[in-house]
Formats: sequence, structure tokens, C-alpha cells
Amino acid sequence: MNKKIEKCLVEYGLTATDKNTVYGVKNGYEISASGDMYTSLRLHISCYATAIVRSAVEGALANRSDIRGVKRMTEFGLTLALTDLTIGRLVKRLPSILDWVLGMLNANGALGAEYCPHCGKPLNGEGKKCNVSGFYVTMDDDCVAAANTLIDAQNEQFNNKPNRILRGFLGALIGGVAGGLTVALFYLIGFVSALSGIVAVGLGAFLYTKFGGKPNGVMIVIVIATSLVCLVASVVITYIVGAGIIASRAGGTLSAVEAFRILMEIDEEFHNGFYIDLAMVILFAVIGMGAFVWGLWRKVKLNGKQQRITPDQSANAQSPAVQEQPSTDNQDRLEK
Repeated sequence: MNKKIEKCLVEYGLTATDKNTVYGVKNGYEISASGDMYTSLRLHISCYATAIVRSAVEGALANRSDIRGVKRMTEFGLTLALTDLTIGRLVKRLPSILDWVLGMLNANGALGAEYCPHCGKPLNGEGKKCNVSGFYVTMDDDCVAAANTLIDAQNEQFNNKPNRILRGFLGALIGGVAGGLTVALFYLIGFVSALSGIVAVGLGAFLYTKFGGKPNGVMIVIVIATSLVCLVASVVITYIVGAGIIASRAGGTLSAVEAFRILMEIDEEFHNGFYIDLAMVILFAVIGMGAFVWGLWRKVKLNGKQQRITPDQSANAQSPAVQEQPSTDNQDRLEK
């Protein structure tokens, strides 16, 4: 986790449990935060919310366009992956964002740390602190078993899903062709952009699954390889077409392919330009793909096999999240 973000969260009242994780209870809600080299800050706020409460929370978050990043309700609470123009700006705004989010959850009736976020049952100091997708979440023992049963069933369903590689490859090919067209377009206006790699991989992955391909590691390999081949082919085709135009303007009768071969042999500027452009396209494509593939891999993990919920062996018998006295607001809402 970024040190500035970690320091901010510790000053906010949480505790650093290791170099990538911060955990604690604030304003009656259990908060778990993590970060790595790809995502500066991921937050999970455990809470129980009915469908109506979830809708209200999601609506309130959608209205806060100044809070940038992923804002998603799950069956265990609220997940945030916050971003900003700079880390410094995010750190400066983080305490006020968290204060607003916690207040908004409370105002909309989301039950906090004294209740199981999965079923809403009072924990009464007997909750089990667990690892849920990398976050610490305190749950009722029965809910841990029930959630794992559902995860096992979903994983079995995913394992049995047919892996239609040929159909998926067709989708990846369409995405790669689209990326290749962006290469040609940018070449005509004198630019080389990482956007071509993002277009190829993003569209290719989307169509891979839409055409029936299975979202797994094989998909990522096929999409990346297909995208790179299409992007390289776009450079070659662009130069072949260009060579054909040069030959035509010179009054020759050579085919475009033959003109390309001859120009590569006798024209040093043409030869060097081709390899420079090819290298630049590959470089920028890899940059664009790298920025996208990590998010794609995480999405594949979410849509594919899920990790079982595991009790945190290092936690005390009584989790810090359930040592606080139940808040009056939460108790009133439960009684109602």
C-alpha cells in the first residue's frame, strides 16, 4: 500500500496489519483497506443492507461524481476502489470521503459492525473474522458455511461450463482487427498510440465471452496473442499499401507486395521507417495492454472460480469489530 495512504488511514483511526492491509472499526463500521502497485486503494466497508438500502446507497454514491473509482455494493457490504488525479489529492480528500460514506450508510439504514453483513443477525461478540476476497470481514459462523457452499456450487458450475475456444477466438479476432484499424488510422495522422492495444484487448475480451468463450487464463492468452498479431499485421499491410501507391505514382506495374519487397531492399529510409514504426506500435500496444490486462485478469477471477471464505487464523477469538457496544441507531433500526 502507498505509504501516504497508509499513514492517512492510520491517522483516521485504523491499524496497519501488514505492508498492504489496514483494518479497523470507525463510526460503528468495520473497514478493511488494501493496495498494491496496480491499485492504490481498495476499501471494503462491511454492512448488512436490504435490497432497498442497497439501492439507496448505490444511488447516493452515483450522485457523488467527485468520488471517482469503483463504487459497488456486494453481499458483504460496500467495495470502493478510489482514484483521483494524484495520490496527494486522494490522501487530502480521503478522510472527508470516508466520513461522508459512513454517514450515508448509517442514514440509509445499513447495519454496521455489530451485525453479520451477510444475514443481518446480531453477532453478540461471537463473529468470526474472515478473509473475503482479500478483505477482513466479521461474519456469523453459519453464514461462513452457507457462503462457501454457494461459492463451491458456483465454482462447480464454472468448471462444467464448455470452453468454446473457436467461438471465443473469433471474438478476439474481431477485437484485434478493430485495434489494427486504429493503428492504421493513427498512422495516417502521424501518431502512435497505446489506445490501439486497449481497443484490441478490451473489445477482443468482451467479444470472446459474448461469442461463448470461457473467461479464464486461456482467454487472456488468446486475446493478447491475437491482438499483437493483428496490430503487427496492420503495420505490414499499411506499408504494403503505401509501397503500392509509390510504385503506381512512379508508373510501375509492380504489385504492392513486390513493390514493398523491393523498397525494403533498396530504400534505406523506407526500410528503417518500417522497423521503427513496427517497434513503436508493439511498444505502445504492450503498454496499453499492460494497463488493461491486470484489470481483465481480476475481472476473470471475479467472473470465474471464486476463492472460498477462510477464517483469519491470526485473529483473536473476539474480533475487534464486535467488541464495540451496539450503536443506538443500529439497535433502533433492528427493533423497528
